[in-house]
Amino acid sequence: MMPPNTITMRRSKCTLLLLALLVAASMQGAYAHMSMIYPLARGLPINPYTTAPDYNCRDAPLYDGCGGGTGKTFPCGGYPPDKQVVQSFEAGQMINVTFGNAAYGSPGEPALTPTSDQARHSGGLCEFSLSYDQGGTFGVFARYHVSCPDMFYNWTIKLPDNLPACDNCILGWSWIGAVGARPEYYMGCADIKIVSTLNGSLPPELASTPLRMANMPGYPYYFAPGDKFGNLRGNGPNSSELAANMRGATGGPDTHPFPPGGPDPQPMLTKRKKGKGTRRML
Repeated sequence: MMPPNTITMRRSKCTLLLLALLVAASMQGAYAHMSMIYPLARGLPINPYTTAPDYNCRDAPLYDGCGGGTGKTFPCGGYPPDKQVVQSFEAGQMINVTFGNAAYGSPGEPALTPTSDQARHSGGLCEFSLSYDQGGTFGVFARYHVSCPDMFYNWTIKLPDNLPACDNCILGWSWIGAVGARPEYYMGCADIKIVSTLNGSLPPELASTPLRMANMPGYPYYFAPGDKFGNLRGNGPNSSELAANMRGATGGPDTHPFPPGGPDPQPMLTKRKKGKGTRRML
């Protein structure tokens, strides 16, 4: 029979090991997805003007239950507007969008390598949009299919030349992933000012190009076409789509063969306690 002290020490070691595994699992869950980090999006802890810094669910998809209940919601993850609009762009200006998550891509985080698990889920469809009515209407002006997102690259978009001036608009990024535990929809929103000599609202050609809505209540569920690189570094922006985005053709026609979609494969996710972060991952 072992002495009581030996039994107590073994139990303590087992307890410490279990706690370490739980911490590692929770951290890995927090790293499991992707966010737009430039322009600075609502909810990002690195955004000094965010109203609600989110340390647990910043990278999570919409309606996955992260943080309790339904989780983040459309539009913009449900995050409130920034305290102050300080990001300013001119009509016709090019913007190099970048991505990151709680593991990579932000100041002070480890350097990204070609074999880093950046949780890009084999890419999918990225759409970039603008809203002049605080999220009531989004008009798509740029797209990247298959290989987006990927932290290794700048994803260059060009604001339309005919944009009217706006003191408080939303630049939206949305992503339908190519693989995952279930079909997912991500969205990040940056509060921006648009400088222009024109006045008015969202141009008609943008207002008539809506977001492709999927993988949330009331819409079909499906995966977007992706690449073969999984969570590793991919091939980056397609040159023809980059050229189309530069000439205001929204990355070319959205004619990629999407499946017809179906009902939510997991209509009732297991509810998580508030603040525990994302648990499901690829």
